[in-house]
Amino acid sequence: GLFSVKLASMLMLIGGLPKRSGSDGGGGGGGTRGEIHFLLVGDPGTGKSQIQRYVSRLAPRAVVTSGKSSSAAGLTAAAIKDGPNWTLEAGALVLADGGVCCIDEFDSVREADRAALHEAMEQQTCSVAKAGLVTTLHTRAAVFGTCNPRGHKRYSPRHPLSEQLDISGPLLSR
Repeated sequence: GLFSVKLASMLMLIGGLPKRSGSDGGGGGGGTRGEIHFLLVGDPGTGKSQIQRYVSRLAPRAVVTSGKSSSAAGLTAAAIKDGPNWTLEAGALVLADGGVCCIDEFDSVREADRAALHEAMEQQTCSVAKAGLVTTLHTRAAVFGTCNPRGHKRYSPRHPLSEQLDISGPLLSR
């Protein structure tokens, strides 16, 4: 069962090829990412988290996190005081670079922390400017999110997805 979910999971694991634009075709301009992001929406208790865990075991590099307990720093990077110096500690999306970042309860990520997801999913980078450290980290990872419909109701294919989830349109489009 669940053929379409398994097929979508497989395609996300395989990924695509990044396209580079420019006169030489080798990266002179912008490009299109090769990673495929996947959002699995379904009724509570239908095994979404189990599929996500299975995908994380299949992926050569995978990080599993929960949207409820994740902050922007936990998803991207955090500045940590190490004696007199500051260091950067990688978050889930940075650790999953080149693999899959599985975010369970994707809709539970706080609204203030979702801005970090926009850049990471679209530009595949994470800009950090914390404690005097200014850098850009790569987040070239496929994002596999799972969530339940709003209010733990049942999923309805008759209603638009934006009405059933607590996720903004720009984030859904990524």
